[in-house]
Amino acid sequence: MIEKRRRRAEVIAAFWFVVAIGASGVFAASFAAFPNTEALGASLGVAFAAISAALITMSRDLLPHEEVEDPQHPQHSAEDQRESVVRLAEGGMTTIVSRRTWLVRLGVAAATALGIAVLFPLRTFGHSPKGRVGLTNWKKGRRLVKEDGTLVRTDDIPHGGVVTAFPEGFVGPDHLEDMGVDAIVVLHVKTIELQLPKDRASWAPRGYIAYSKICTHLECPLGLYRAQSQELMCPCHQSTFNVLDGGHVVFGPAVRNLPMLPLEIASDGTLQAAGYMSNYVGSDNWDYGATWRRPRERRSG
Repeated sequence: MIEKRRRRAEVIAAFWFVVAIGASGVFAASFAAFPNTEALGASLGVAFAAISAALITMSRDLLPHEEVEDPQHPQHSAEDQRESVVRLAEGGMTTIVSRRTWLVRLGVAAATALGIAVLFPLRTFGHSPKGRVGLTNWKKGRRLVKEDGTLVRTDDIPHGGVVTAFPEGFVGPDHLEDMGVDAIVVLHVKTIELQLPKDRASWAPRGYIAYSKICTHLECPLGLYRAQSQELMCPCHQSTFNVLDGGHVVFGPAVRNLPMLPLEIASDGTLQAAGYMSNYVGSDNWDYGATWRRPRERRSG
């Protein structure tokens, strides 16, 4: 009866190990093909739960649970008796493991499969799907366009006006990921009111100024421009940035200033980038930050 119960437990534990291996495979495949699907959490949860169920089954039905009491003798046992007990204990453990070697190996396989599956998200930690953390497609001479691909002209933005723009050649259904990173907010303010740092004095010609549209807190799109106070505000957590002094944080959980894009006005009245973003876009990332360098500097280094 006991042996039958143990065999049944072996089958149950093996079943759960196989389920864990399958769920780990589903997680890895889902992450590689559809990284945003709900199957990721479900498959990973099933894998951990299956391994836990297998270990619980083995602990409950396959390992010995007898309690043995041995009264303490007034004298130490003889050396040969102690060695005999040690050999008996080691032999018993060897017997337990050897009888179920296949089950132990299956458990190791399940743990290995889960470990490999977990490596899939870990290897992309801190990196965007294209390997660009915070880098954009903006560079000197690249013209500003709207979502429909039409060029942004100075006449399109009156004083106090706001336009969302993207780099020319990176809009449309085939560039949705680029658009999410490259989006900027272009504003038209009075030149006399600008308080930009000296090294950015030429970045806002005739009061046309541009900032990344991605909040530096948790990457929500900036959706509100307060024309009276001339501030950009994030609708998610109310981080607020001053558009006159280079995008400094004036309120909220964001701790890093809004990246700024230098602009220049072409002879035909269109706006174009005069260089790269002042800093990486998006939330703070351990892989960038203080060590971030502009793309031009990285290529020459």
